[in-house]
Amino acid sequence: MTTSSGTGVFFDGLTSRRQDVHVSLAEEDLAVLAPDGRMLARWPLGQLREAFTTSGRLRLTRDAEGPPARLELADGPLADAIRAAAPALHAARASERTATRRVVLWSVAAVVSLTALGLFGLPALADKVAPLLPWSVDRRMGEVVDAQLRYLLPTGQGGFACGETATEAPGRAALDRLAAPLERAAGLPVPLKITVVRSAIPNALALPGGPIYLFDGLIREARSPDELAGVLAHEIGHVAHRDGARRTLQAGGLSFLFGFVLGDFAGGGAAVFVARMLSEASYSRQAESAADGYAVALMRRAGGDPAAFGALLARLTGEQDDDGAEAERKRSPLDYVASHPDTLERKRVIEAAAGPRSGDAAPLLTPAEFAALKAVCGANPSKDDDA
Repeated sequence: MTTSSGTGVFFDGLTSRRQDVHVSLAEEDLAVLAPDGRMLARWPLGQLREAFTTSGRLRLTRDAEGPPARLELADGPLADAIRAAAPALHAARASERTATRRVVLWSVAAVVSLTALGLFGLPALADKVAPLLPWSVDRRMGEVVDAQLRYLLPTGQGGFACGETATEAPGRAALDRLAAPLERAAGLPVPLKITVVRSAIPNALALPGGPIYLFDGLIREARSPDELAGVLAHEIGHVAHRDGARRTLQAGGLSFLFGFVLGDFAGGGAAVFVARMLSEASYSRQAESAADGYAVALMRRAGGDPAAFGALLARLTGEQDDDGAEAERKRSPLDYVASHPDTLERKRVIEAAAGPRSGDAAPLLTPAEFAALKAVCGANPSKDDDA
């Protein structure tokens, strides 16, 4: 097959920025290049999908994990060559009527949602709409938010994520072992993706659709595997309750609804979700209480000590000095207790719900595994500027 080339417009799925690009069709893939020759994307032909668009244009997406990028081409020789070379596009065109009906239905749903927004307010709308979204929407939102956070969050030297080098691999293996019984007991319809962030800020974040950030600063504050397991169980609760989707709806509002209809999650809701997460990082009191209750039940099913999570919360709030008074420590707005308020009251509720732990319960990690996990980002604490 001879190579065809032309020009198009590319959206990378991370931002809403439009990029004029050069497109080159080869025997097995489609290359997207910036005007200076940099490779922006290389899509296998078997993964190409034709998205709904108006006549006179070919809009392509990719059926694969990653940001929801898209490529738009004017009808012409290059578009015809792509249609001839990519067999999956034929199936997409055959179901064009179904796709059109789907878009019309979502457009009507968006109008209804906008009306509901005016009648009931954004929080109430988010609570009603979020549970109705397919989980694939949560996952797609999570991919975009994850990519933006990796760019925006302050991290130490050595890269964003810990546990990816040979020396840090034992710590990563220990984290996987700690998370495995929690994920099995949770039984979520989406896989968890836990990332250790190379940052001294003591925090953890749950993104829409399964990604969870566990900061090195919080790992170093933990004194037992059960304390960290409790944090993970709490964040899994946010994933299970779809709090990330609710928050994206609340943050992005109308721009998210339009972005959903148009297939552009990079603008609007996801971007505002990231901005709000970095500035305030807190869910509602009701959402936090529900995640606490979920964590207690999940820790029981996984064989951990639910009360350990409450102990960690209290310690992050302030250490006890010799007189028994609470000594406040300097905190960043991104600290776990800054984003999870009413800590001492929550500790009391968690401990009351947890009850006594069975004396014959097996430890979640061995001492050696826990030591490896504590050092997953290296022997020295991560360095960064507190936000």
